[in-house]
Amino acid sequence: MRMPVRVLALLLAFAGSAGAATRLDDSLSPRQRVEIVPRWVSERVEGPVSDDQLNALVAEVLQFEVRLNTAPYVGQQAEIYLRLPVAIVGLQSPAGLRLEWRTRGFFAPGSVRPGDRLLLFRGPITQSVMGDTFDFVLHFDGRYIQRGLQFDPIYEIEILR
Repeated sequence: MRMPVRVLALLLAFAGSAGAATRLDDSLSPRQRVEIVPRWVSERVEGPVSDDQLNALVAEVLQFEVRLNTAPYVGQQAEIYLRLPVAIVGLQSPAGLRLEWRTRGFFAPGSVRPGDRLLLFRGPITQSVMGDTFDFVLHFDGRYIQRGLQFDPIYEIEILR
């Protein structure tokens, strides 16, 4: 009777660690901070605008180079994700921001809201530094934004077993 309990505990411990995400170091990226100048979407809308359009702002950050330190994972199969923290300074609700991106290399394009993450890459880690150039588009709802909005995308890796 004790044996199955020990085996189950071992299996649960292994399953819990198999999918654990680890934050990747992105300090090798050339730019760490950028200032953005959002523009009102309603300025480009002809005719009557809805409340959502009236409060919508958009900003772009182009040619943002990201370099991730993947040295500890070379030779392993992995998934790399981009995540936004759920709590962002200057943002009153996760509904007030959506980050969208296109890339120029092998990372996948996508879109994410605070508290969520999206797969950027799945496959073998073959280089000690993996990088790409991102074009970010930030979509804001002005009803949820305060001055001094600050956040950093978080890059995570999960080793596939």
